[in-house]
Amino acid sequence: MNLIDVMERFPDQESCIAFLEHVRWRGSPKCPHCESRKLTRREHETETGRIGRWNCQDCKATFRVLHGTLFHGTKIPLQKWFLAISLIANAKKSISSYQLQRDLNLNQKTAWFMQVRIRAEMATKQGSILLKGIIEADEVYIGGSPRHANKKEDREPAPRGRGTSKTVVIGAVERGGQVVAEVAKGLTGRDIFQFIRRVVNTKESELMTDEYHAYNALGKEMKHHVINHQEQYVDGDTHTNTIEGFWSLLKRAWYGTHHHYTTGYTPLYVAEGCYKYNNRHLETIFSKFLRDSMQVSE
Repeated sequence: MNLIDVMERFPDQESCIAFLEHVRWRGSPKCPHCESRKLTRREHETETGRIGRWNCQDCKATFRVLHGTLFHGTKIPLQKWFLAISLIANAKKSISSYQLQRDLNLNQKTAWFMQVRIRAEMATKQGSILLKGIIEADEVYIGGSPRHANKKEDREPAPRGRGTSKTVVIGAVERGGQVVAEVAKGLTGRDIFQFIRRVVNTKESELMTDEYHAYNALGKEMKHHVINHQEQYVDGDTHTNTIEGFWSLLKRAWYGTHHHYTTGYTPLYVAEGCYKYNNRHLETIFSKFLRDSMQVSE
C-alpha cells in the first residue's frame, strides 16, 4: 500500500482505531486483562486523543485496542505510524531515520524510535521458519567502508570476508522460498552445524555452499554440494547466487542508506531484510504487517 492509499483509507485517528479493532477482534472485543466480553465503549475523548477506549464491567479496567501491541502507549498519531510502516515496507534498500523525519515531519529521535519498534516487530513475527528443498547457505560481513573508498595507489586494498573484523551474519535460503538470517555467534563447524539443523529440514533438503571448510561437517547430515568460487560461480544447479542476491540487498541498505549502525542493532536490520524478502510476493506487505502486529496473546 503506497502513501496515497494509506492517507485516503486512514485519514484520521478514528479510522485507524476502527481498522485495528476489526483486525484484532473481528467484531467481538475482549478485555486484554481478564478476557471478559462484558465491555462498554467510552464516549470519544477527542480533546485528549483517547479515541476508542473501552471499559471492562468485570475487572473495571480501561483499555484500547492498542494494548499489548506495537502501538501500546504511543502518543504519535496512528496515521503517522501507518505511513512509517508503508515507507519501511516499500523501501527495498530500507530507509534512514533522517529520511523518515523529513517525510513525516517528525524529529529524528522519534523517527528512530518508530523504526526500532517496527523492526523489532518484524523480528518477532517471523515465526519459526523451517526451510526444505534446495538450500543455499553462506555468510556475509556487515560494516566498514567499501573496498575502494579513499584507496590510494600505494595502499593495500582493505581485507574482505573472513579476514575482517566486521559483524558476521549467517543465512540460509530456500530457492524460490524464504530466507533465515541472523548475527552469527561464530563460524566454527559446530556453530554452522547448529544453525543449519535449527532452520533446515535436513532430511528433505540438499545444501549448496561455497568451499569454506566449516560446512564440511554437514556432509554427514544431508546432501552437500560445494561450488568453488576460486574456479567458477555456477556449475549446473550448484551455486549460491540466491543467497548472494539477498546479501546484496542487505549490504546496499548498509552502504547506500544507513552508512552505519552498531552491532547491537544489527539483528533488527537483518530482521527487516528477511521480513521483506519473505513477503516479497505479496501485493502489499503493509496489510500483512498490521495483521501480524495485532496478533497478541491475551
